[in-house]
Amino acid sequence: MREQFHTALLEAPRRFQIVARPMPVAGAGEVVVQIAATAVCHTDLEIYTGRHPGVRYPVVMGHEATGTVVAVGPDVTSVAVGQNVLINPCIACGHCDCCLRGAENLCRNAGLFGREIEGSLSQYARLGARYVHPLPPHLKLADATLIETLATVRHAQERVGIVAGAPVVVLGQGTTGLLHTRLAVLAGAKPVIVVSRSKWKLDMALGMGAHHAVDTDAEASVQEVMQLTGGEGADVVIDTVGGETTVKNGIDMLRPGGRFSAFAVSHAAVKGLTTFPFYFKEVSIIGSRALLSSDMEPSIELVASGKIDVSGFVTATYPLGSTAAAFKDYEQNPGKILRIVIDALAE
Repeated sequence: MREQFHTALLEAPRRFQIVARPMPVAGAGEVVVQIAATAVCHTDLEIYTGRHPGVRYPVVMGHEATGTVVAVGPDVTSVAVGQNVLINPCIACGHCDCCLRGAENLCRNAGLFGREIEGSLSQYARLGARYVHPLPPHLKLADATLIETLATVRHAQERVGIVAGAPVVVLGQGTTGLLHTRLAVLAGAKPVIVVSRSKWKLDMALGMGAHHAVDTDAEASVQEVMQLTGGEGADVVIDTVGGETTVKNGIDMLRPGGRFSAFAVSHAAVKGLTTFPFYFKEVSIIGSRALLSSDMEPSIELVASGKIDVSGFVTATYPLGSTAAAFKDYEQNPGKILRIVIDALAE
């Protein structure tokens, strides 16, 4: 009988069970990773509560994860046993039209590690070697879980095209909002204006280089953004909230010809939104989905070099056996949490 390991199985919304599984074996082109840490994000919370459409239960969640390679299959040369790695959760088929044009994040046939494919809320995981990226040994594995999120932020900013010297507004200063803020500062945007109702998050944003912090709701912040941009409006607005007001008012903040990054994932309809601003101001709405493999290495380098400091993002850490408590805490206290981490190595 093979050795066993434990995994946190979400049997149904809000119902976790710790179950035993036989140890995975690496096949051709695969690796087995001993999971060290998994960060819990809003997508995970939506799956946990049953609000994420199309999820089939039971499911093993977890897609923002780091760990150590403990076994490699035949012909694997990109990583070695003992290396710390970051997981790319976008699992692609490699042969559909999207994959063939380099858009594996839009793959028609595959899915997300931790949603359609068993994820990292587990002690071990088996996956293709091409989905793991070596990490510098000096990075803490719990902090490095944020690099996957940073890669999604980088992907969005590559698509929206921030221009040095042009004003950028970031709506919301949760984890992704703070990373968008720092990346916009590094891109040379000026001014970088952040909007949030949480003072402690605005303080973090200012510490990451934001030029102006606006402590008000999205509607009231339109006038402030116009004043801070000399009446012209922002070149780019990045919405990390995804609410009805942030979409509508974010578009109002744009200068003629500006670009709106619809970064937040939301299934709610935006009531009262018309296409008139798209015509009159010729604004562009630009979506972004997850990340590309090519976003991973630059994101690792940004953190490894110290240009982006993610050390203050982990709000709380729970052992794998307390996964249910972690998600309950997240659901009940979302405004006090940036990232919760599940430590699969802890007892």
